[in-house]
Amino acid sequence: MLALIYFGLAICVGDFFCRRFYRFESVAHRCAAAILSGLLISTWFTYLAGLLFTRARQPLLWGNLLFAIASIAVLSWSKWKHKVIKRAHGESRNTFAASTYLPRPKGSGIADWLLIAGYVVLVSWMMFASFNSSGSKLQISNPEYSDFGPNTAIMQSFAVGHNFPTEYPHFSGDRIRYHFLFYFQAGNLEFLGLNPVWSLNLLSIVTLVAMLILAMTLGEVVFNSRAVGRLGSLLFFFFGSLSYVSFLQKQGSVRAAIQAIRQRGDFLPSIFPYRGDQWGTWSQVTYLNQRHFASAIGILLLVLIFLVIRYRMRPPKRPKTPPSPEPVAAQPNPPPEIAADFGSEPATRSENVLEPRGEFASASVATQPKEEVVVPAVSADQTTSASTIATEPKEELVVPAARFRDTLPGFIFSGVLLGLLPMWNSAVYIGAAAVLGLLFILFPLRLQMLTLAIPAGLIALPQMLYLTGGSGRTPMPRLLHWGYTIDHPTAVNVAKYLGFTFGFKWLLIALALVFANSLQRRLFLAVSSLLAVAFCFQFTIEALANQKFIHTWTIVANLFVAFGLWRLWRLSLAGTTVPGKFVATILFLLVIPGGVIDFFPIHNTGWSEVTYRNDPLIDWLKKNTTPRDIFLTDRFVNHPILMAGRRVFYGWPYYSWGAGYDAAKRDRVYTELFESKDPWKVYHLLKANGISYVAYDNAVRQAQFIRRPNQEIYATYFPKVYDATQYNGMIIYKVPDTPPPKLSSLPESVSNMFEGGKGTGKGEFDLPAGIAVDGNGNVLVADTNNGRIEKFSPTGSFHSIMGTKGTAQGLLGAPNGIAVDRNGNLYVADAGNHHVQKLAPNGTLIAEWRVAIGSDDSIYVVDQGRTRIVKFNPDGQVLTMWGSKGSGEGQFDDPASVAVDPATSKVYVADPRNGRIQVFDSDGKFLTKWLIAEWRGKPYGFEDLAIDSKAGRLYASSTNINAVFIFDLNGNRIGSLTPKPPDQLEGPSALALTDRKLYVVNMFGDHVSVIDL
Repeated sequence: MLALIYFGLAICVGDFFCRRFYRFESVAHRCAAAILSGLLISTWFTYLAGLLFTRARQPLLWGNLLFAIASIAVLSWSKWKHKVIKRAHGESRNTFAASTYLPRPKGSGIADWLLIAGYVVLVSWMMFASFNSSGSKLQISNPEYSDFGPNTAIMQSFAVGHNFPTEYPHFSGDRIRYHFLFYFQAGNLEFLGLNPVWSLNLLSIVTLVAMLILAMTLGEVVFNSRAVGRLGSLLFFFFGSLSYVSFLQKQGSVRAAIQAIRQRGDFLPSIFPYRGDQWGTWSQVTYLNQRHFASAIGILLLVLIFLVIRYRMRPPKRPKTPPSPEPVAAQPNPPPEIAADFGSEPATRSENVLEPRGEFASASVATQPKEEVVVPAVSADQTTSASTIATEPKEELVVPAARFRDTLPGFIFSGVLLGLLPMWNSAVYIGAAAVLGLLFILFPLRLQMLTLAIPAGLIALPQMLYLTGGSGRTPMPRLLHWGYTIDHPTAVNVAKYLGFTFGFKWLLIALALVFANSLQRRLFLAVSSLLAVAFCFQFTIEALANQKFIHTWTIVANLFVAFGLWRLWRLSLAGTTVPGKFVATILFLLVIPGGVIDFFPIHNTGWSEVTYRNDPLIDWLKKNTTPRDIFLTDRFVNHPILMAGRRVFYGWPYYSWGAGYDAAKRDRVYTELFESKDPWKVYHLLKANGISYVAYDNAVRQAQFIRRPNQEIYATYFPKVYDATQYNGMIIYKVPDTPPPKLSSLPESVSNMFEGGKGTGKGEFDLPAGIAVDGNGNVLVADTNNGRIEKFSPTGSFHSIMGTKGTAQGLLGAPNGIAVDRNGNLYVADAGNHHVQKLAPNGTLIAEWRVAIGSDDSIYVVDQGRTRIVKFNPDGQVLTMWGSKGSGEGQFDDPASVAVDPATSKVYVADPRNGRIQVFDSDGKFLTKWLIAEWRGKPYGFEDLAIDSKAGRLYASSTNINAVFIFDLNGNRIGSLTPKPPDQLEGPSALALTDRKLYVVNMFGDHVSVIDL
């Protein structure tokens, strides 16, 4: 009950403001404006009020209480304002009541309301068919499940949690970077008594229907036809894509087609292979997934309706004339619509409004079309206060200052509404800025447009900075990005894409523009800036997000499609309208099939369920944890932990990546928390990231992205607080405030190369590419991106670091190859600095990668940049070199490594792009080649070789397929090697042999594997 009272108050507040700044085409227009503006204003007020009470146990309680007080005060304004504001003559004046509604084109009001009722029924079915509940479980249709992960989590974080200040539930520990206010309001309604399904669906239904009403109203205002408005809004459900053509072509008969449509479970895919086109992006699934989208579009439509009405009601343009010595007779009682628009002064008749031009003329304010309205004379002292606005060459628009000021409040209020959008839906705000920017150029009333832009920009700027700034954000792509998601965005490919996506609608749009007047064409041009924004810019890491601009354009473009159909329907040829009606019917039938087919997946799709109440785990969470606690868990899409209003450290990565968080950095920390065998490191990482609980389940234990689960660390050092084995074997551990006693007796670091991990710490790596073993069995790893050599004991324990990253003499840029001679001298091939280092500087090369030591202490280096092998003596003098780019014998294509058989001095070179190992004598004479089919295609170029002369074996890593092959020294493949589970190969690159053990550097896994031979 409280939720419905709040909802009603919000709508009343919206109506209170809209009546003071807008005039309405109909009661439905007024209702839609009240709903959307009221929800936007009330949501902002409640959220900010709750934010003031962040330290309170229930901030939403205080936020709603303050909203109730404020809304009652606002709605009582008309009764008590005369006590605050002293009016002349001691009475208040209502300047808007008599002119709240504008005259409408002829038509049936009953037909309007029947269509709106149909929208309510249809939209209600769509929303409840995609999001419902059964008992204690939420039912989410499969196509919407992924998008509803963050949405329902945000709702619950407010409804049963404490998300002030607000964080993203799937990426806790950083400020929210997602436009969340719509889902905040859904959570608020749940807090006030509705269940999650009704709170979200009520908002979704009401706002989508309101948007459709405003689309209908805009069509009526722009084209002076109720029929155009109705049809244009109805076309919302029929996107017009030609996807249905290929679908129907695959059916063998009409009966088969009908059966396939009835059983259709997926939205129609496009014929294009681009991102999103196989998911039914160009269907109504977008509005089912992103429930906040329609309401934001509705606000933009509301502002466009206001602007069109104001433009049509502007005073006329007239050429300069000498001042008349005699006053012009004034009309004492101008039409009330004009009086209300410009204040109480009489107004001139607009040539666009009061001068009908055939069937396209607007009748929006024409009450007495034959009555002349004359501007009163302006005296000399008044002339100085007049505002002169140049609209066209040699013409001026003279508007008395008071009248000009009276036009500004509506523009300011419109700017405020748009300025409140970024936290509601930032894409629509950006799109609105593009549309209104072009309207500023194409339309008059530019000073008024500036008064709209100023509040819109000032209010939105802090929100945009908040959403896009901060240190935790991933680097943004280039702003200029041509082609949307099209792989090869030539002009032809873009034209094909748009032509297919909107199909026969383009013909009707073209026809509409032929018959359109100047205002209509300019409006279409301004709205078409949304297509330019979608195809020329990229505002987020996810280019597919630009689909919102295209969807918004479609809403307005549908009105022009409807106008084209309406003109065809009325077109008379040879005294008859039958041909026009026939063509209009055919084109309409060609536009709607895709939309009709896409209704069936909404009905046929299956459900995914998640428990949200009356559950032992949820009850335990609410009783034993706090709403601000962060849980380290599997990378959930949805889970009872989120339904309990708690937050997870790292949920499904797409959400955080798409929202602009540095998901790659969080990935590394997340993996280390579940893989590290160092209890001290795990504990400190947990505390550093504010994690209170760790939920270990089978998804973590068996996940591919967790290679070596470390549950024994948590079981040994962290107290188990809840055994939720019915939830996929979940066990919850608590992170204590102080280190556990067992932990304090351990050294702070027991890092080893087998554990590894990505980073710059001891025992950590960043794309390691080289490895060698010295005479004492110590393992040396070239930590390439960190510019250093790490030394480990034979057991893998960290020993020391050699080298510092840099470009000066003695520093390491990107050490890739490493070798040790019989005297223990270390040779490092530094690809970053283009030279080979011994303990002292040596010869210079370009782009070398691998280095090997021959039986005579000769040094063999792969000079990859020049596709050759270079042989040095220990003093750095070149002895010989061989090779060139190509695929013939003795030629290479990016050779990756070199190895020398100490028994025979044969030189083996990995030539992966040519799919082979080439064998040479010590002077570079070609001997033979061994073919390796798996290397052909797309090798990474980090393949390495290691030779065991005693066993007669050669080992070759294959980075691209995570394998190590075994050959005998005659080139016969014997098999392959893998480490013991749970260890796995992850981009195996460098190899090193010692004491019947093969060490393998996992370049992409940032650790070393050991394989017993």
